[in-house]
Amino acid sequence: MLKFQKVLRFSPPEIILFLVLLAGSACGFALRFGRVLRKIREAKPDADFRLHPIGKRVGDFVWEVLFQAKVIRERPLVGIAHAFVFWGFCAFALVTLNHFAAGIGFPFLSRKNWFGSLYFGMAALFAVAVAISILALFIRRFFIRPKWLGEQVSVGSGFIALLIFTLMITYLVQYAAGDSKWMWWLHTLALLIFLPLIPHTKHLHLVLSP
Repeated sequence: MLKFQKVLRFSPPEIILFLVLLAGSACGFALRFGRVLRKIREAKPDADFRLHPIGKRVGDFVWEVLFQAKVIRERPLVGIAHAFVFWGFCAFALVTLNHFAAGIGFPFLSRKNWFGSLYFGMAALFAVAVAISILALFIRRFFIRPKWLGEQVSVGSGFIALLIFTLMITYLVQYAAGDSKWMWWLHTLALLIFLPLIPHTKHLHLVLSP
């Protein structure tokens, strides 16, 4: 039986440690991402660029980015796996903010009310889908490995997959068994390691492509 989310209590030293680690992770992300943005801004403007028609741009954004329709159409099985990972990132944005807020004693979502219960349940479903998808993508990249991927194996991609898988599993454990400090810290460390790695990997497209 699923347990209600309990409010974790952190001591002042634990809160200070969390804030220091969070600041370091955010700075690591900002430094690299700032350089990427500067390179983009220094690029030569496209003389033919036009914002109009706005309606078509919005439609393309919804269809190709939010629905991931183009990726799924071009590579159905792999595309669906990538889509679930993307949708999982979107679904977990609010969960992650709440997770960080819990670290300083101010969580804003709770399974004791209908919205929190519904949202945490939805996130759990996405966590299962993302865990299966990232495991399948890992097996494909490192064991099946289509020829067009080349012979060089990316250790970084494997590490990122491990972090994402860890995030999903730690969330599901807490969802099913109730929160614990050990699980909270393990989930937090995976998040804080993952964040500054994003601008250094292909996962940067999750931020820039939309």
